[in-house]
Amino acid sequence: MQHIMEFCNNFDFEIEKIVNTIRSRDIRKLYIQLPEGFQRCIRFIIDRIKQLLDRDVEIVVSANPSYGSCLIDEYGAKSINADLIVHFGHTPYPHYTHDIEVLFIPVEYTGVDKSRLLKVVKDLCSEKQGRLCIAASPQHISIARFICNTIEKCECEYKGVAMGCYPVAHENCDTFIIISGGKFHCIAQALSGYSRNIANTPSKILCLDPYTYSLWDPVKDVEKIIKIRMWKIYQAIDAKRWLIVDGFYGQHRKALLTQLIKLLKSNNKEYYILKALKLDRETLINLEADKNFDVIVIASCPYLAFDFKDFSKPILTVGEALAILHGNLNRYVYPW
Repeated sequence: MQHIMEFCNNFDFEIEKIVNTIRSRDIRKLYIQLPEGFQRCIRFIIDRIKQLLDRDVEIVVSANPSYGSCLIDEYGAKSINADLIVHFGHTPYPHYTHDIEVLFIPVEYTGVDKSRLLKVVKDLCSEKQGRLCIAASPQHISIARFICNTIEKCECEYKGVAMGCYPVAHENCDTFIIISGGKFHCIAQALSGYSRNIANTPSKILCLDPYTYSLWDPVKDVEKIIKIRMWKIYQAIDAKRWLIVDGFYGQHRKALLTQLIKLLKSNNKEYYILKALKLDRETLINLEADKNFDVIVIASCPYLAFDFKDFSKPILTVGEALAILHGNLNRYVYPW
């Protein structure tokens, strides 16, 4: 339990804000949604909420997928008549309007050595001229703002929250830094620039990890992904039987799905639609997808296509599918 406490204490779960919301809105049933990385903190969060409250509140935790703010577990909340969902780890997804009231808690990381991270950026500014822009994943919003407000060696602008499926616009930036742990958010930002042909926005995109204090260039990762995606597109050019995987909540993108179906019909393709809250390899095996279909299109979360890059049949993003159906393969299409 001690190591769990140490981990959870390094993040701001904004317990007082949650408690104040419960009091001010007379919340009786609270539904908590945590991404996988924070689920170990369930006891930590609930115990602290109850310690600060002066009355009982029923708290239920969702174990359904919480990969992003596109997946607010509305069904689970409605099933228990919850008054409020507290969604940890993300900020609101701009293309999704939920029916239940949601309190978003980004869970900012508090264990960073600010001076050490600032030095990394200062050293970069000493080497490069021009305008610096910074964005961050939800856990590092404060440190991104701090750097831009503190640094003096170059002009700096905080650009907002970087989401894997909704990268930040990086026009008028000479160097763009994404502050995030791991590779996901930064590679997504770099991939968006590459795939959109950034002749008019030639930003140099770099990744800064606040846990290791390392600054790295994602270009090799992006080039590897592009090569794989182009090969998948090539494999699917003559596909006849298409399986479309549609999602729920913010991963049900009706306009894209409608556009895709219309093109499949006009190209005389067979198509089948699968509705999935969570898509994994076992689902594809049970469907015998490699035998029943020539190509699978992920209309829910585009990064699932990347996860299944080794599947025997091509698994595409919507953007890649549209490129094939439109007959426009001149450049890689931004996948979502």
